[in-house]
Amino acid sequence: MAQALVTAISRELSAGHTQNNVSAPVRPPQRASSNTFTPSITPSITPSITPSIIPSITPSITLSTSTDASARVNQALKRQFPNMFSAKTDAKRGKGRIPKTVPIKCTDLTVCVLPSPTTLTPKPTVELELAQAGLGKRVVTIAEDCKHMDIVTIMEEEFPKLQPLQGRWMFYKATGGSGQRRMTLISMDTEGYSGRQIRSVSNCGKNVLFLVPLQEEMDTQPLPYNSAEFAKMPKVPCVTCNTTMPLQMLALHAEECKLNSNEKIDLVIVEDGNDNLEEEVTNIAAGARDVSEDSLAMCPICQKELPLSVLPYHGSLCAERSFSTSVFEDDMEQPGPSSGAHSSRISGPATEEWKTVENPQEAVQLFFEHLREGGKRQPTLFLTLDSRDTDEERDRSLISSYKQQREKNQWAAPFNCHIQGDAAIGIGVTRHILSTAIAKLKHGFKLNYGNAAETTLFEGEIDHLLPSASAVLVESELFVMAGRMIGHSLINQGPALSGLSLAIVHSLTGGTKDTATTNLCLEDCPDIEQRETIRLLLKDEWTEDETSQVSNLCLEFYFAVPNKRSNKMLLFQQLLTHAVLGRVGAQLKQLKKGLKDTGVWPLISCRPDVLPLLFPRESEAEITPEMILQAIQWPQPHHTEDSDDSDADDIQPEKLNLVTGLLRTFVEHASPSNLRKLLKFWVGWEVVPRTLTLEVVQSSGPNHLPKAYTCQERIRLPDHYTSLSALTADMMVCLQSVDSGFGLV
Repeated sequence: MAQALVTAISRELSAGHTQNNVSAPVRPPQRASSNTFTPSITPSITPSITPSIIPSITPSITLSTSTDASARVNQALKRQFPNMFSAKTDAKRGKGRIPKTVPIKCTDLTVCVLPSPTTLTPKPTVELELAQAGLGKRVVTIAEDCKHMDIVTIMEEEFPKLQPLQGRWMFYKATGGSGQRRMTLISMDTEGYSGRQIRSVSNCGKNVLFLVPLQEEMDTQPLPYNSAEFAKMPKVPCVTCNTTMPLQMLALHAEECKLNSNEKIDLVIVEDGNDNLEEEVTNIAAGARDVSEDSLAMCPICQKELPLSVLPYHGSLCAERSFSTSVFEDDMEQPGPSSGAHSSRISGPATEEWKTVENPQEAVQLFFEHLREGGKRQPTLFLTLDSRDTDEERDRSLISSYKQQREKNQWAAPFNCHIQGDAAIGIGVTRHILSTAIAKLKHGFKLNYGNAAETTLFEGEIDHLLPSASAVLVESELFVMAGRMIGHSLINQGPALSGLSLAIVHSLTGGTKDTATTNLCLEDCPDIEQRETIRLLLKDEWTEDETSQVSNLCLEFYFAVPNKRSNKMLLFQQLLTHAVLGRVGAQLKQLKKGLKDTGVWPLISCRPDVLPLLFPRESEAEITPEMILQAIQWPQPHHTEDSDDSDADDIQPEKLNLVTGLLRTFVEHASPSNLRKLLKFWVGWEVVPRTLTLEVVQSSGPNHLPKAYTCQERIRLPDHYTSLSALTADMMVCLQSVDSGFGLV
């Protein structure tokens, strides 16, 4: 290659010299003619010509010759080696011709501004309150090249309340999980916060950053709806008061506006002849319109004109009063049914009296009486089920009713239930639905979440029930609903949820995980296989299969595999604690939230001695024959003056004693399950009242079955029974109908 290069250069140079000689300004020789004489130039002339001509033309010829030679060399090299000796230009070819512009990356960051210095994230319940105060969560856009002062300016423009702070705040971030969590400080760079750092610590905007003031505390009072903080929010008018407000503020405003516009019902007792009658008087809230004559209707029972809005509630009370005139008597010491109307006449106790009384049973009674007294001014809660629906549809209606968010006083308001397609009304229907709700918590709802026909919220053995570890139930917040059911039933003197594990009760009511382990036992583990594997740790020696089972369980629970030097008792406690309490933390939080929503939590937190009454053991809540027999008011062998039924005529003493004796024998030999059904058939739920009324009436035929009046806590037996088997057969038919409703068998 080098030889070819030298050859090419030599050829070009020789060609260049030839061209120089040809292009020199030399006169061409003239052809000699015959008539012209051409003198010959002799060498003697050359010396005289050379000195005068050469000095003047030599520099120009030399410069042009060197320049042309260099250009010719370059051209020759370009022709032979175009890739190596091509001209170098700044012009780019292909896609390089278009200049590249690198865009600045921007991050959509979710920032939550807190009102005061803290290291804990805000509770979900206060986020809407912070938003009303111009704080809380918002999404801001931060460029990657932003400096510290740029970020401060962006935050002050989005949250005007930060302007008085003059940048005296820092960013925090929280760990994963739900609920209230601990936050960690995000340290600054040498020049403060930058857009690149914010993008990195927020995981490209996926994590929420919390802006916490360092010294000041900002006001959390709700701002006017026309404030600058709400300028970018969409605004809508309220349907009730026609006030324009930001859309996210309408949720809280709607509840307050509805309460202000609802009619408040006061019960007034008046004298009408010799009977005490109950009259509904409607007091319209301030600003509401008066009730017009067109909105009044007549009660078909007492023929009173009442507003349509209160007529259903009045009808249930009026129908209940028609069965018994003693419901509203002022003598509270007189034995009688413990109905809702009966207990509502008890004067409310002092606010703090339930905290100081020594008897736990009396403390529970005083607390709930005070709670119901505070709910009297609230609108009545209505719950309607349809007996023609399927079991799944009725369960969904029950669940949706208790999943609605209400204020604490609203759960203590009067509660009225109705079953469409069933003729029964009154307090007995309310008792039946509350009893059904607690039974559904223990035995399961007829809902299919993809794995079973029934969905159970609690699993395990009797007296060792645990919340189910299903993630679907937690995401659906069904345990919040369960806590509200438990608290609402307790407020209305209904049945309690019995059979929970002592460790669960201790953890639920404020105990720590360490102290709850002292109440653990093997029966608390709901998984039979895991329970038997944990039981192996109590043995001294293991077989090869047993060693494999224990090792697999330890790996499943992320514990070290035991060896010969391991402390088996410590490992036993750790595995049992994880199997029972390790996977129900979220469920217990939701149960606690539901109890707080109903207002029952102050009693649980201030009086730990009442826990056995609120969450009894199944054995302690068991109904015995003696409890029912002592509460029965046995009939006397004479006609009762207050009887309003022609069937309750005088019964022969022999028949009366025979029928009552047969019932006594049936109660004495009944199983605990049948005793619960008997009590539910008699009064509507499994709570033993002070008095159970028994009447024996004349039979209308062999198909005359026992009849119960749950509102009056009364049962009527026909007098045609002559044997225990006949009475038992008819009673079992009646007991099988307690779960289906109040229709005739």
